Amino acid sequence: MPASIHSLYHRKFEEYSYQLQKVLLQLKRFAWFRFFSFAAIFIPLFIFGLKSWFTLILSLSAIILFFWLVKKNIQFDNLSRRFTVLKKITEDELLALKHQFSQFKNGKEYLNPEHFFSYDLDLFGEGSLFQYINRTSTISGQQKLADWFIKPPLKIELIKKKQEAVRELSTLFEWRLDFLANGKMFEETMEMHKEIISWSALELKLKKAKSIKWILLIIPVLTIISFIPAFVGITNLFAFLMVFVQWIFLYSYWKTITEYFKFFGRKSALLSKYMQLLHMIEEKDFNSELLCELQEKVSLPEKSSKIFSQLKKLVQQFEYRQNFLVGFALNSIFLWDIRCVFKLWLWHNKNHNKLKDWLEVVSEMDTLISFSNLASNNPEFSYPEIRGEKFTFSAFDLGHPLLQSDKRICNDFEIEGWSKAMIITGANMAGKSTFLRTVGVNLILARTGAPVCAKKMVFTPVEIYTNMRTTDSLIKDESYFFAELKRIKGVLELLQKGERIFVILDEMLKGTNSIDKLNGSRELVRKLVEFEAVSLIATHDLKLSEMEKEYPEKVFNKCFEIRIENDELVFDYKLSNGITKTMNATFLMKKMGII
Repeated sequence: MPASIHSLYHRKFEEYSYQLQKVLLQLKRFAWFRFFSFAAIFIPLFIFGLKSWFTLILSLSAIILFFWLVKKNIQFDNLSRRFTVLKKITEDELLALKHQFSQFKNGKEYLNPEHFFSYDLDLFGEGSLFQYINRTSTISGQQKLADWFIKPPLKIELIKKKQEAVRELSTLFEWRLDFLANGKMFEETMEMHKEIISWSALELKLKKAKSIKWILLIIPVLTIISFIPAFVGITNLFAFLMVFVQWIFLYSYWKTITEYFKFFGRKSALLSKYMQLLHMIEEKDFNSELLCELQEKVSLPEKSSKIFSQLKKLVQQFEYRQNFLVGFALNSIFLWDIRCVFKLWLWHNKNHNKLKDWLEVVSEMDTLISFSNLASNNPEFSYPEIRGEKFTFSAFDLGHPLLQSDKRICNDFEIEGWSKAMIITGANMAGKSTFLRTVGVNLILARTGAPVCAKKMVFTPVEIYTNMRTTDSLIKDESYFFAELKRIKGVLELLQKGERIFVILDEMLKGTNSIDKLNGSRELVRKLVEFEAVSLIATHDLKLSEMEKEYPEKVFNKCFEIRIENDELVFDYKLSNGITKTMNATFLMKKMGII
């Protein structure tokens, strides 16, 4: 565990805990202050009577004080929620440094056994790479993170830009905490997320929009004028008439008002969240190319947070209708709901096409922050070097990031050039499958621009295909063996089209007899070295290793060896050259008394 990052999180946790207790104490005090100020509104009535100037002055002063205290209480309440969120963020990170990740969303909704590699490499689900890395504070950020895992970038320039962005963000500790806090202050639902995304695609209609502009100007003015005769005691008729006219207009637009409120209503808190996140992106001085590009998208020609704040204000005004008395008064004088609908229509017509791009920037920043948090929490990880045309995968002290550092066994590993196959043999539990996942997971991380679990790594961005835990399907009436053949056929078809693929196979053709399996495996290896594929194949079948003689420049043997010392198995989980000489199935069965 990195001592410096642990002490930093611990110090922040203590700071936020102290600030939270301080704010909660202030909230309790202000609750009493509000109570006494509210009581002070009525006390002068009992002391000086209704007609005294003292009553008016003192009660009015108490009313002003009461509303000021209410405003301060809202501010303190927001502060308490913010410190609660910040405390939770730092508490979660302290647990993460102890290798506890259950507090983070695991992305189980993205599990797909048919995907080319994500299911085999444990990218999603409980104890997954997604859960290990995910720190997103928006639903769109979470989806973006999943997208990068499912289809990580291949273009070298894009990967390099992402690396630079992750590296820069990893140094902005305070800024990242503030971004996450602003994002987590309001937990959006998937329904809300889908609705706000739909705003950018929809073209809103408003019948007689030009007429409404003049109606909103003239009718409220006439209504206010109509109150003058009522106030001076001449007649109430004109006032009642104008209020009636306003409600006639409201009735005629009621369906439109309802549709707009369904579309925009009850989202001011969500809009406030995105407004703050956009403002943070706009105001920060970034250096890396990708971060500057993202900033430019939300800053030019006009700052998106400013335009978002206009929408937030309009939605808040529209939400006044939820208070019956306030809504009735505003609609009786100002045609309030129609006014809000008209202003929202104007805003949407002008800005809705930009909305999707702004939210895309937020989601990308949210995702980059997750990777930068990985870099910050694991300073021993390194940013891999990227090579072009000729395939390279070379790593020094390569380990699986999901294993605790004090238990992680790292290996050196290298494959150079296309049309190569490395066959890895070893006994049960010797580390073959873990090593295959180690290579695959680090290759995925490298393509996303994240640091990898290695002291040094050089790689060529390439598509990945794995076949490690194929499952049978009763629903599709498919056997395990047939499902495996379908996957293998799929990757061979891509290779025949000229695609370059890194193929990771764990115990090929598991669903057939040993002789048939060996013959089929040999033919598959021959196919793979014919194409521009790089293959990593783990097997218990030692005869498959003989293919190194058939293809001495293309097929190589590696193994995970075990030792038996004092009638006990010793695993070192170190990759070495050659073919394994020790198997352990019979030994273990005897040891456990099975045979």
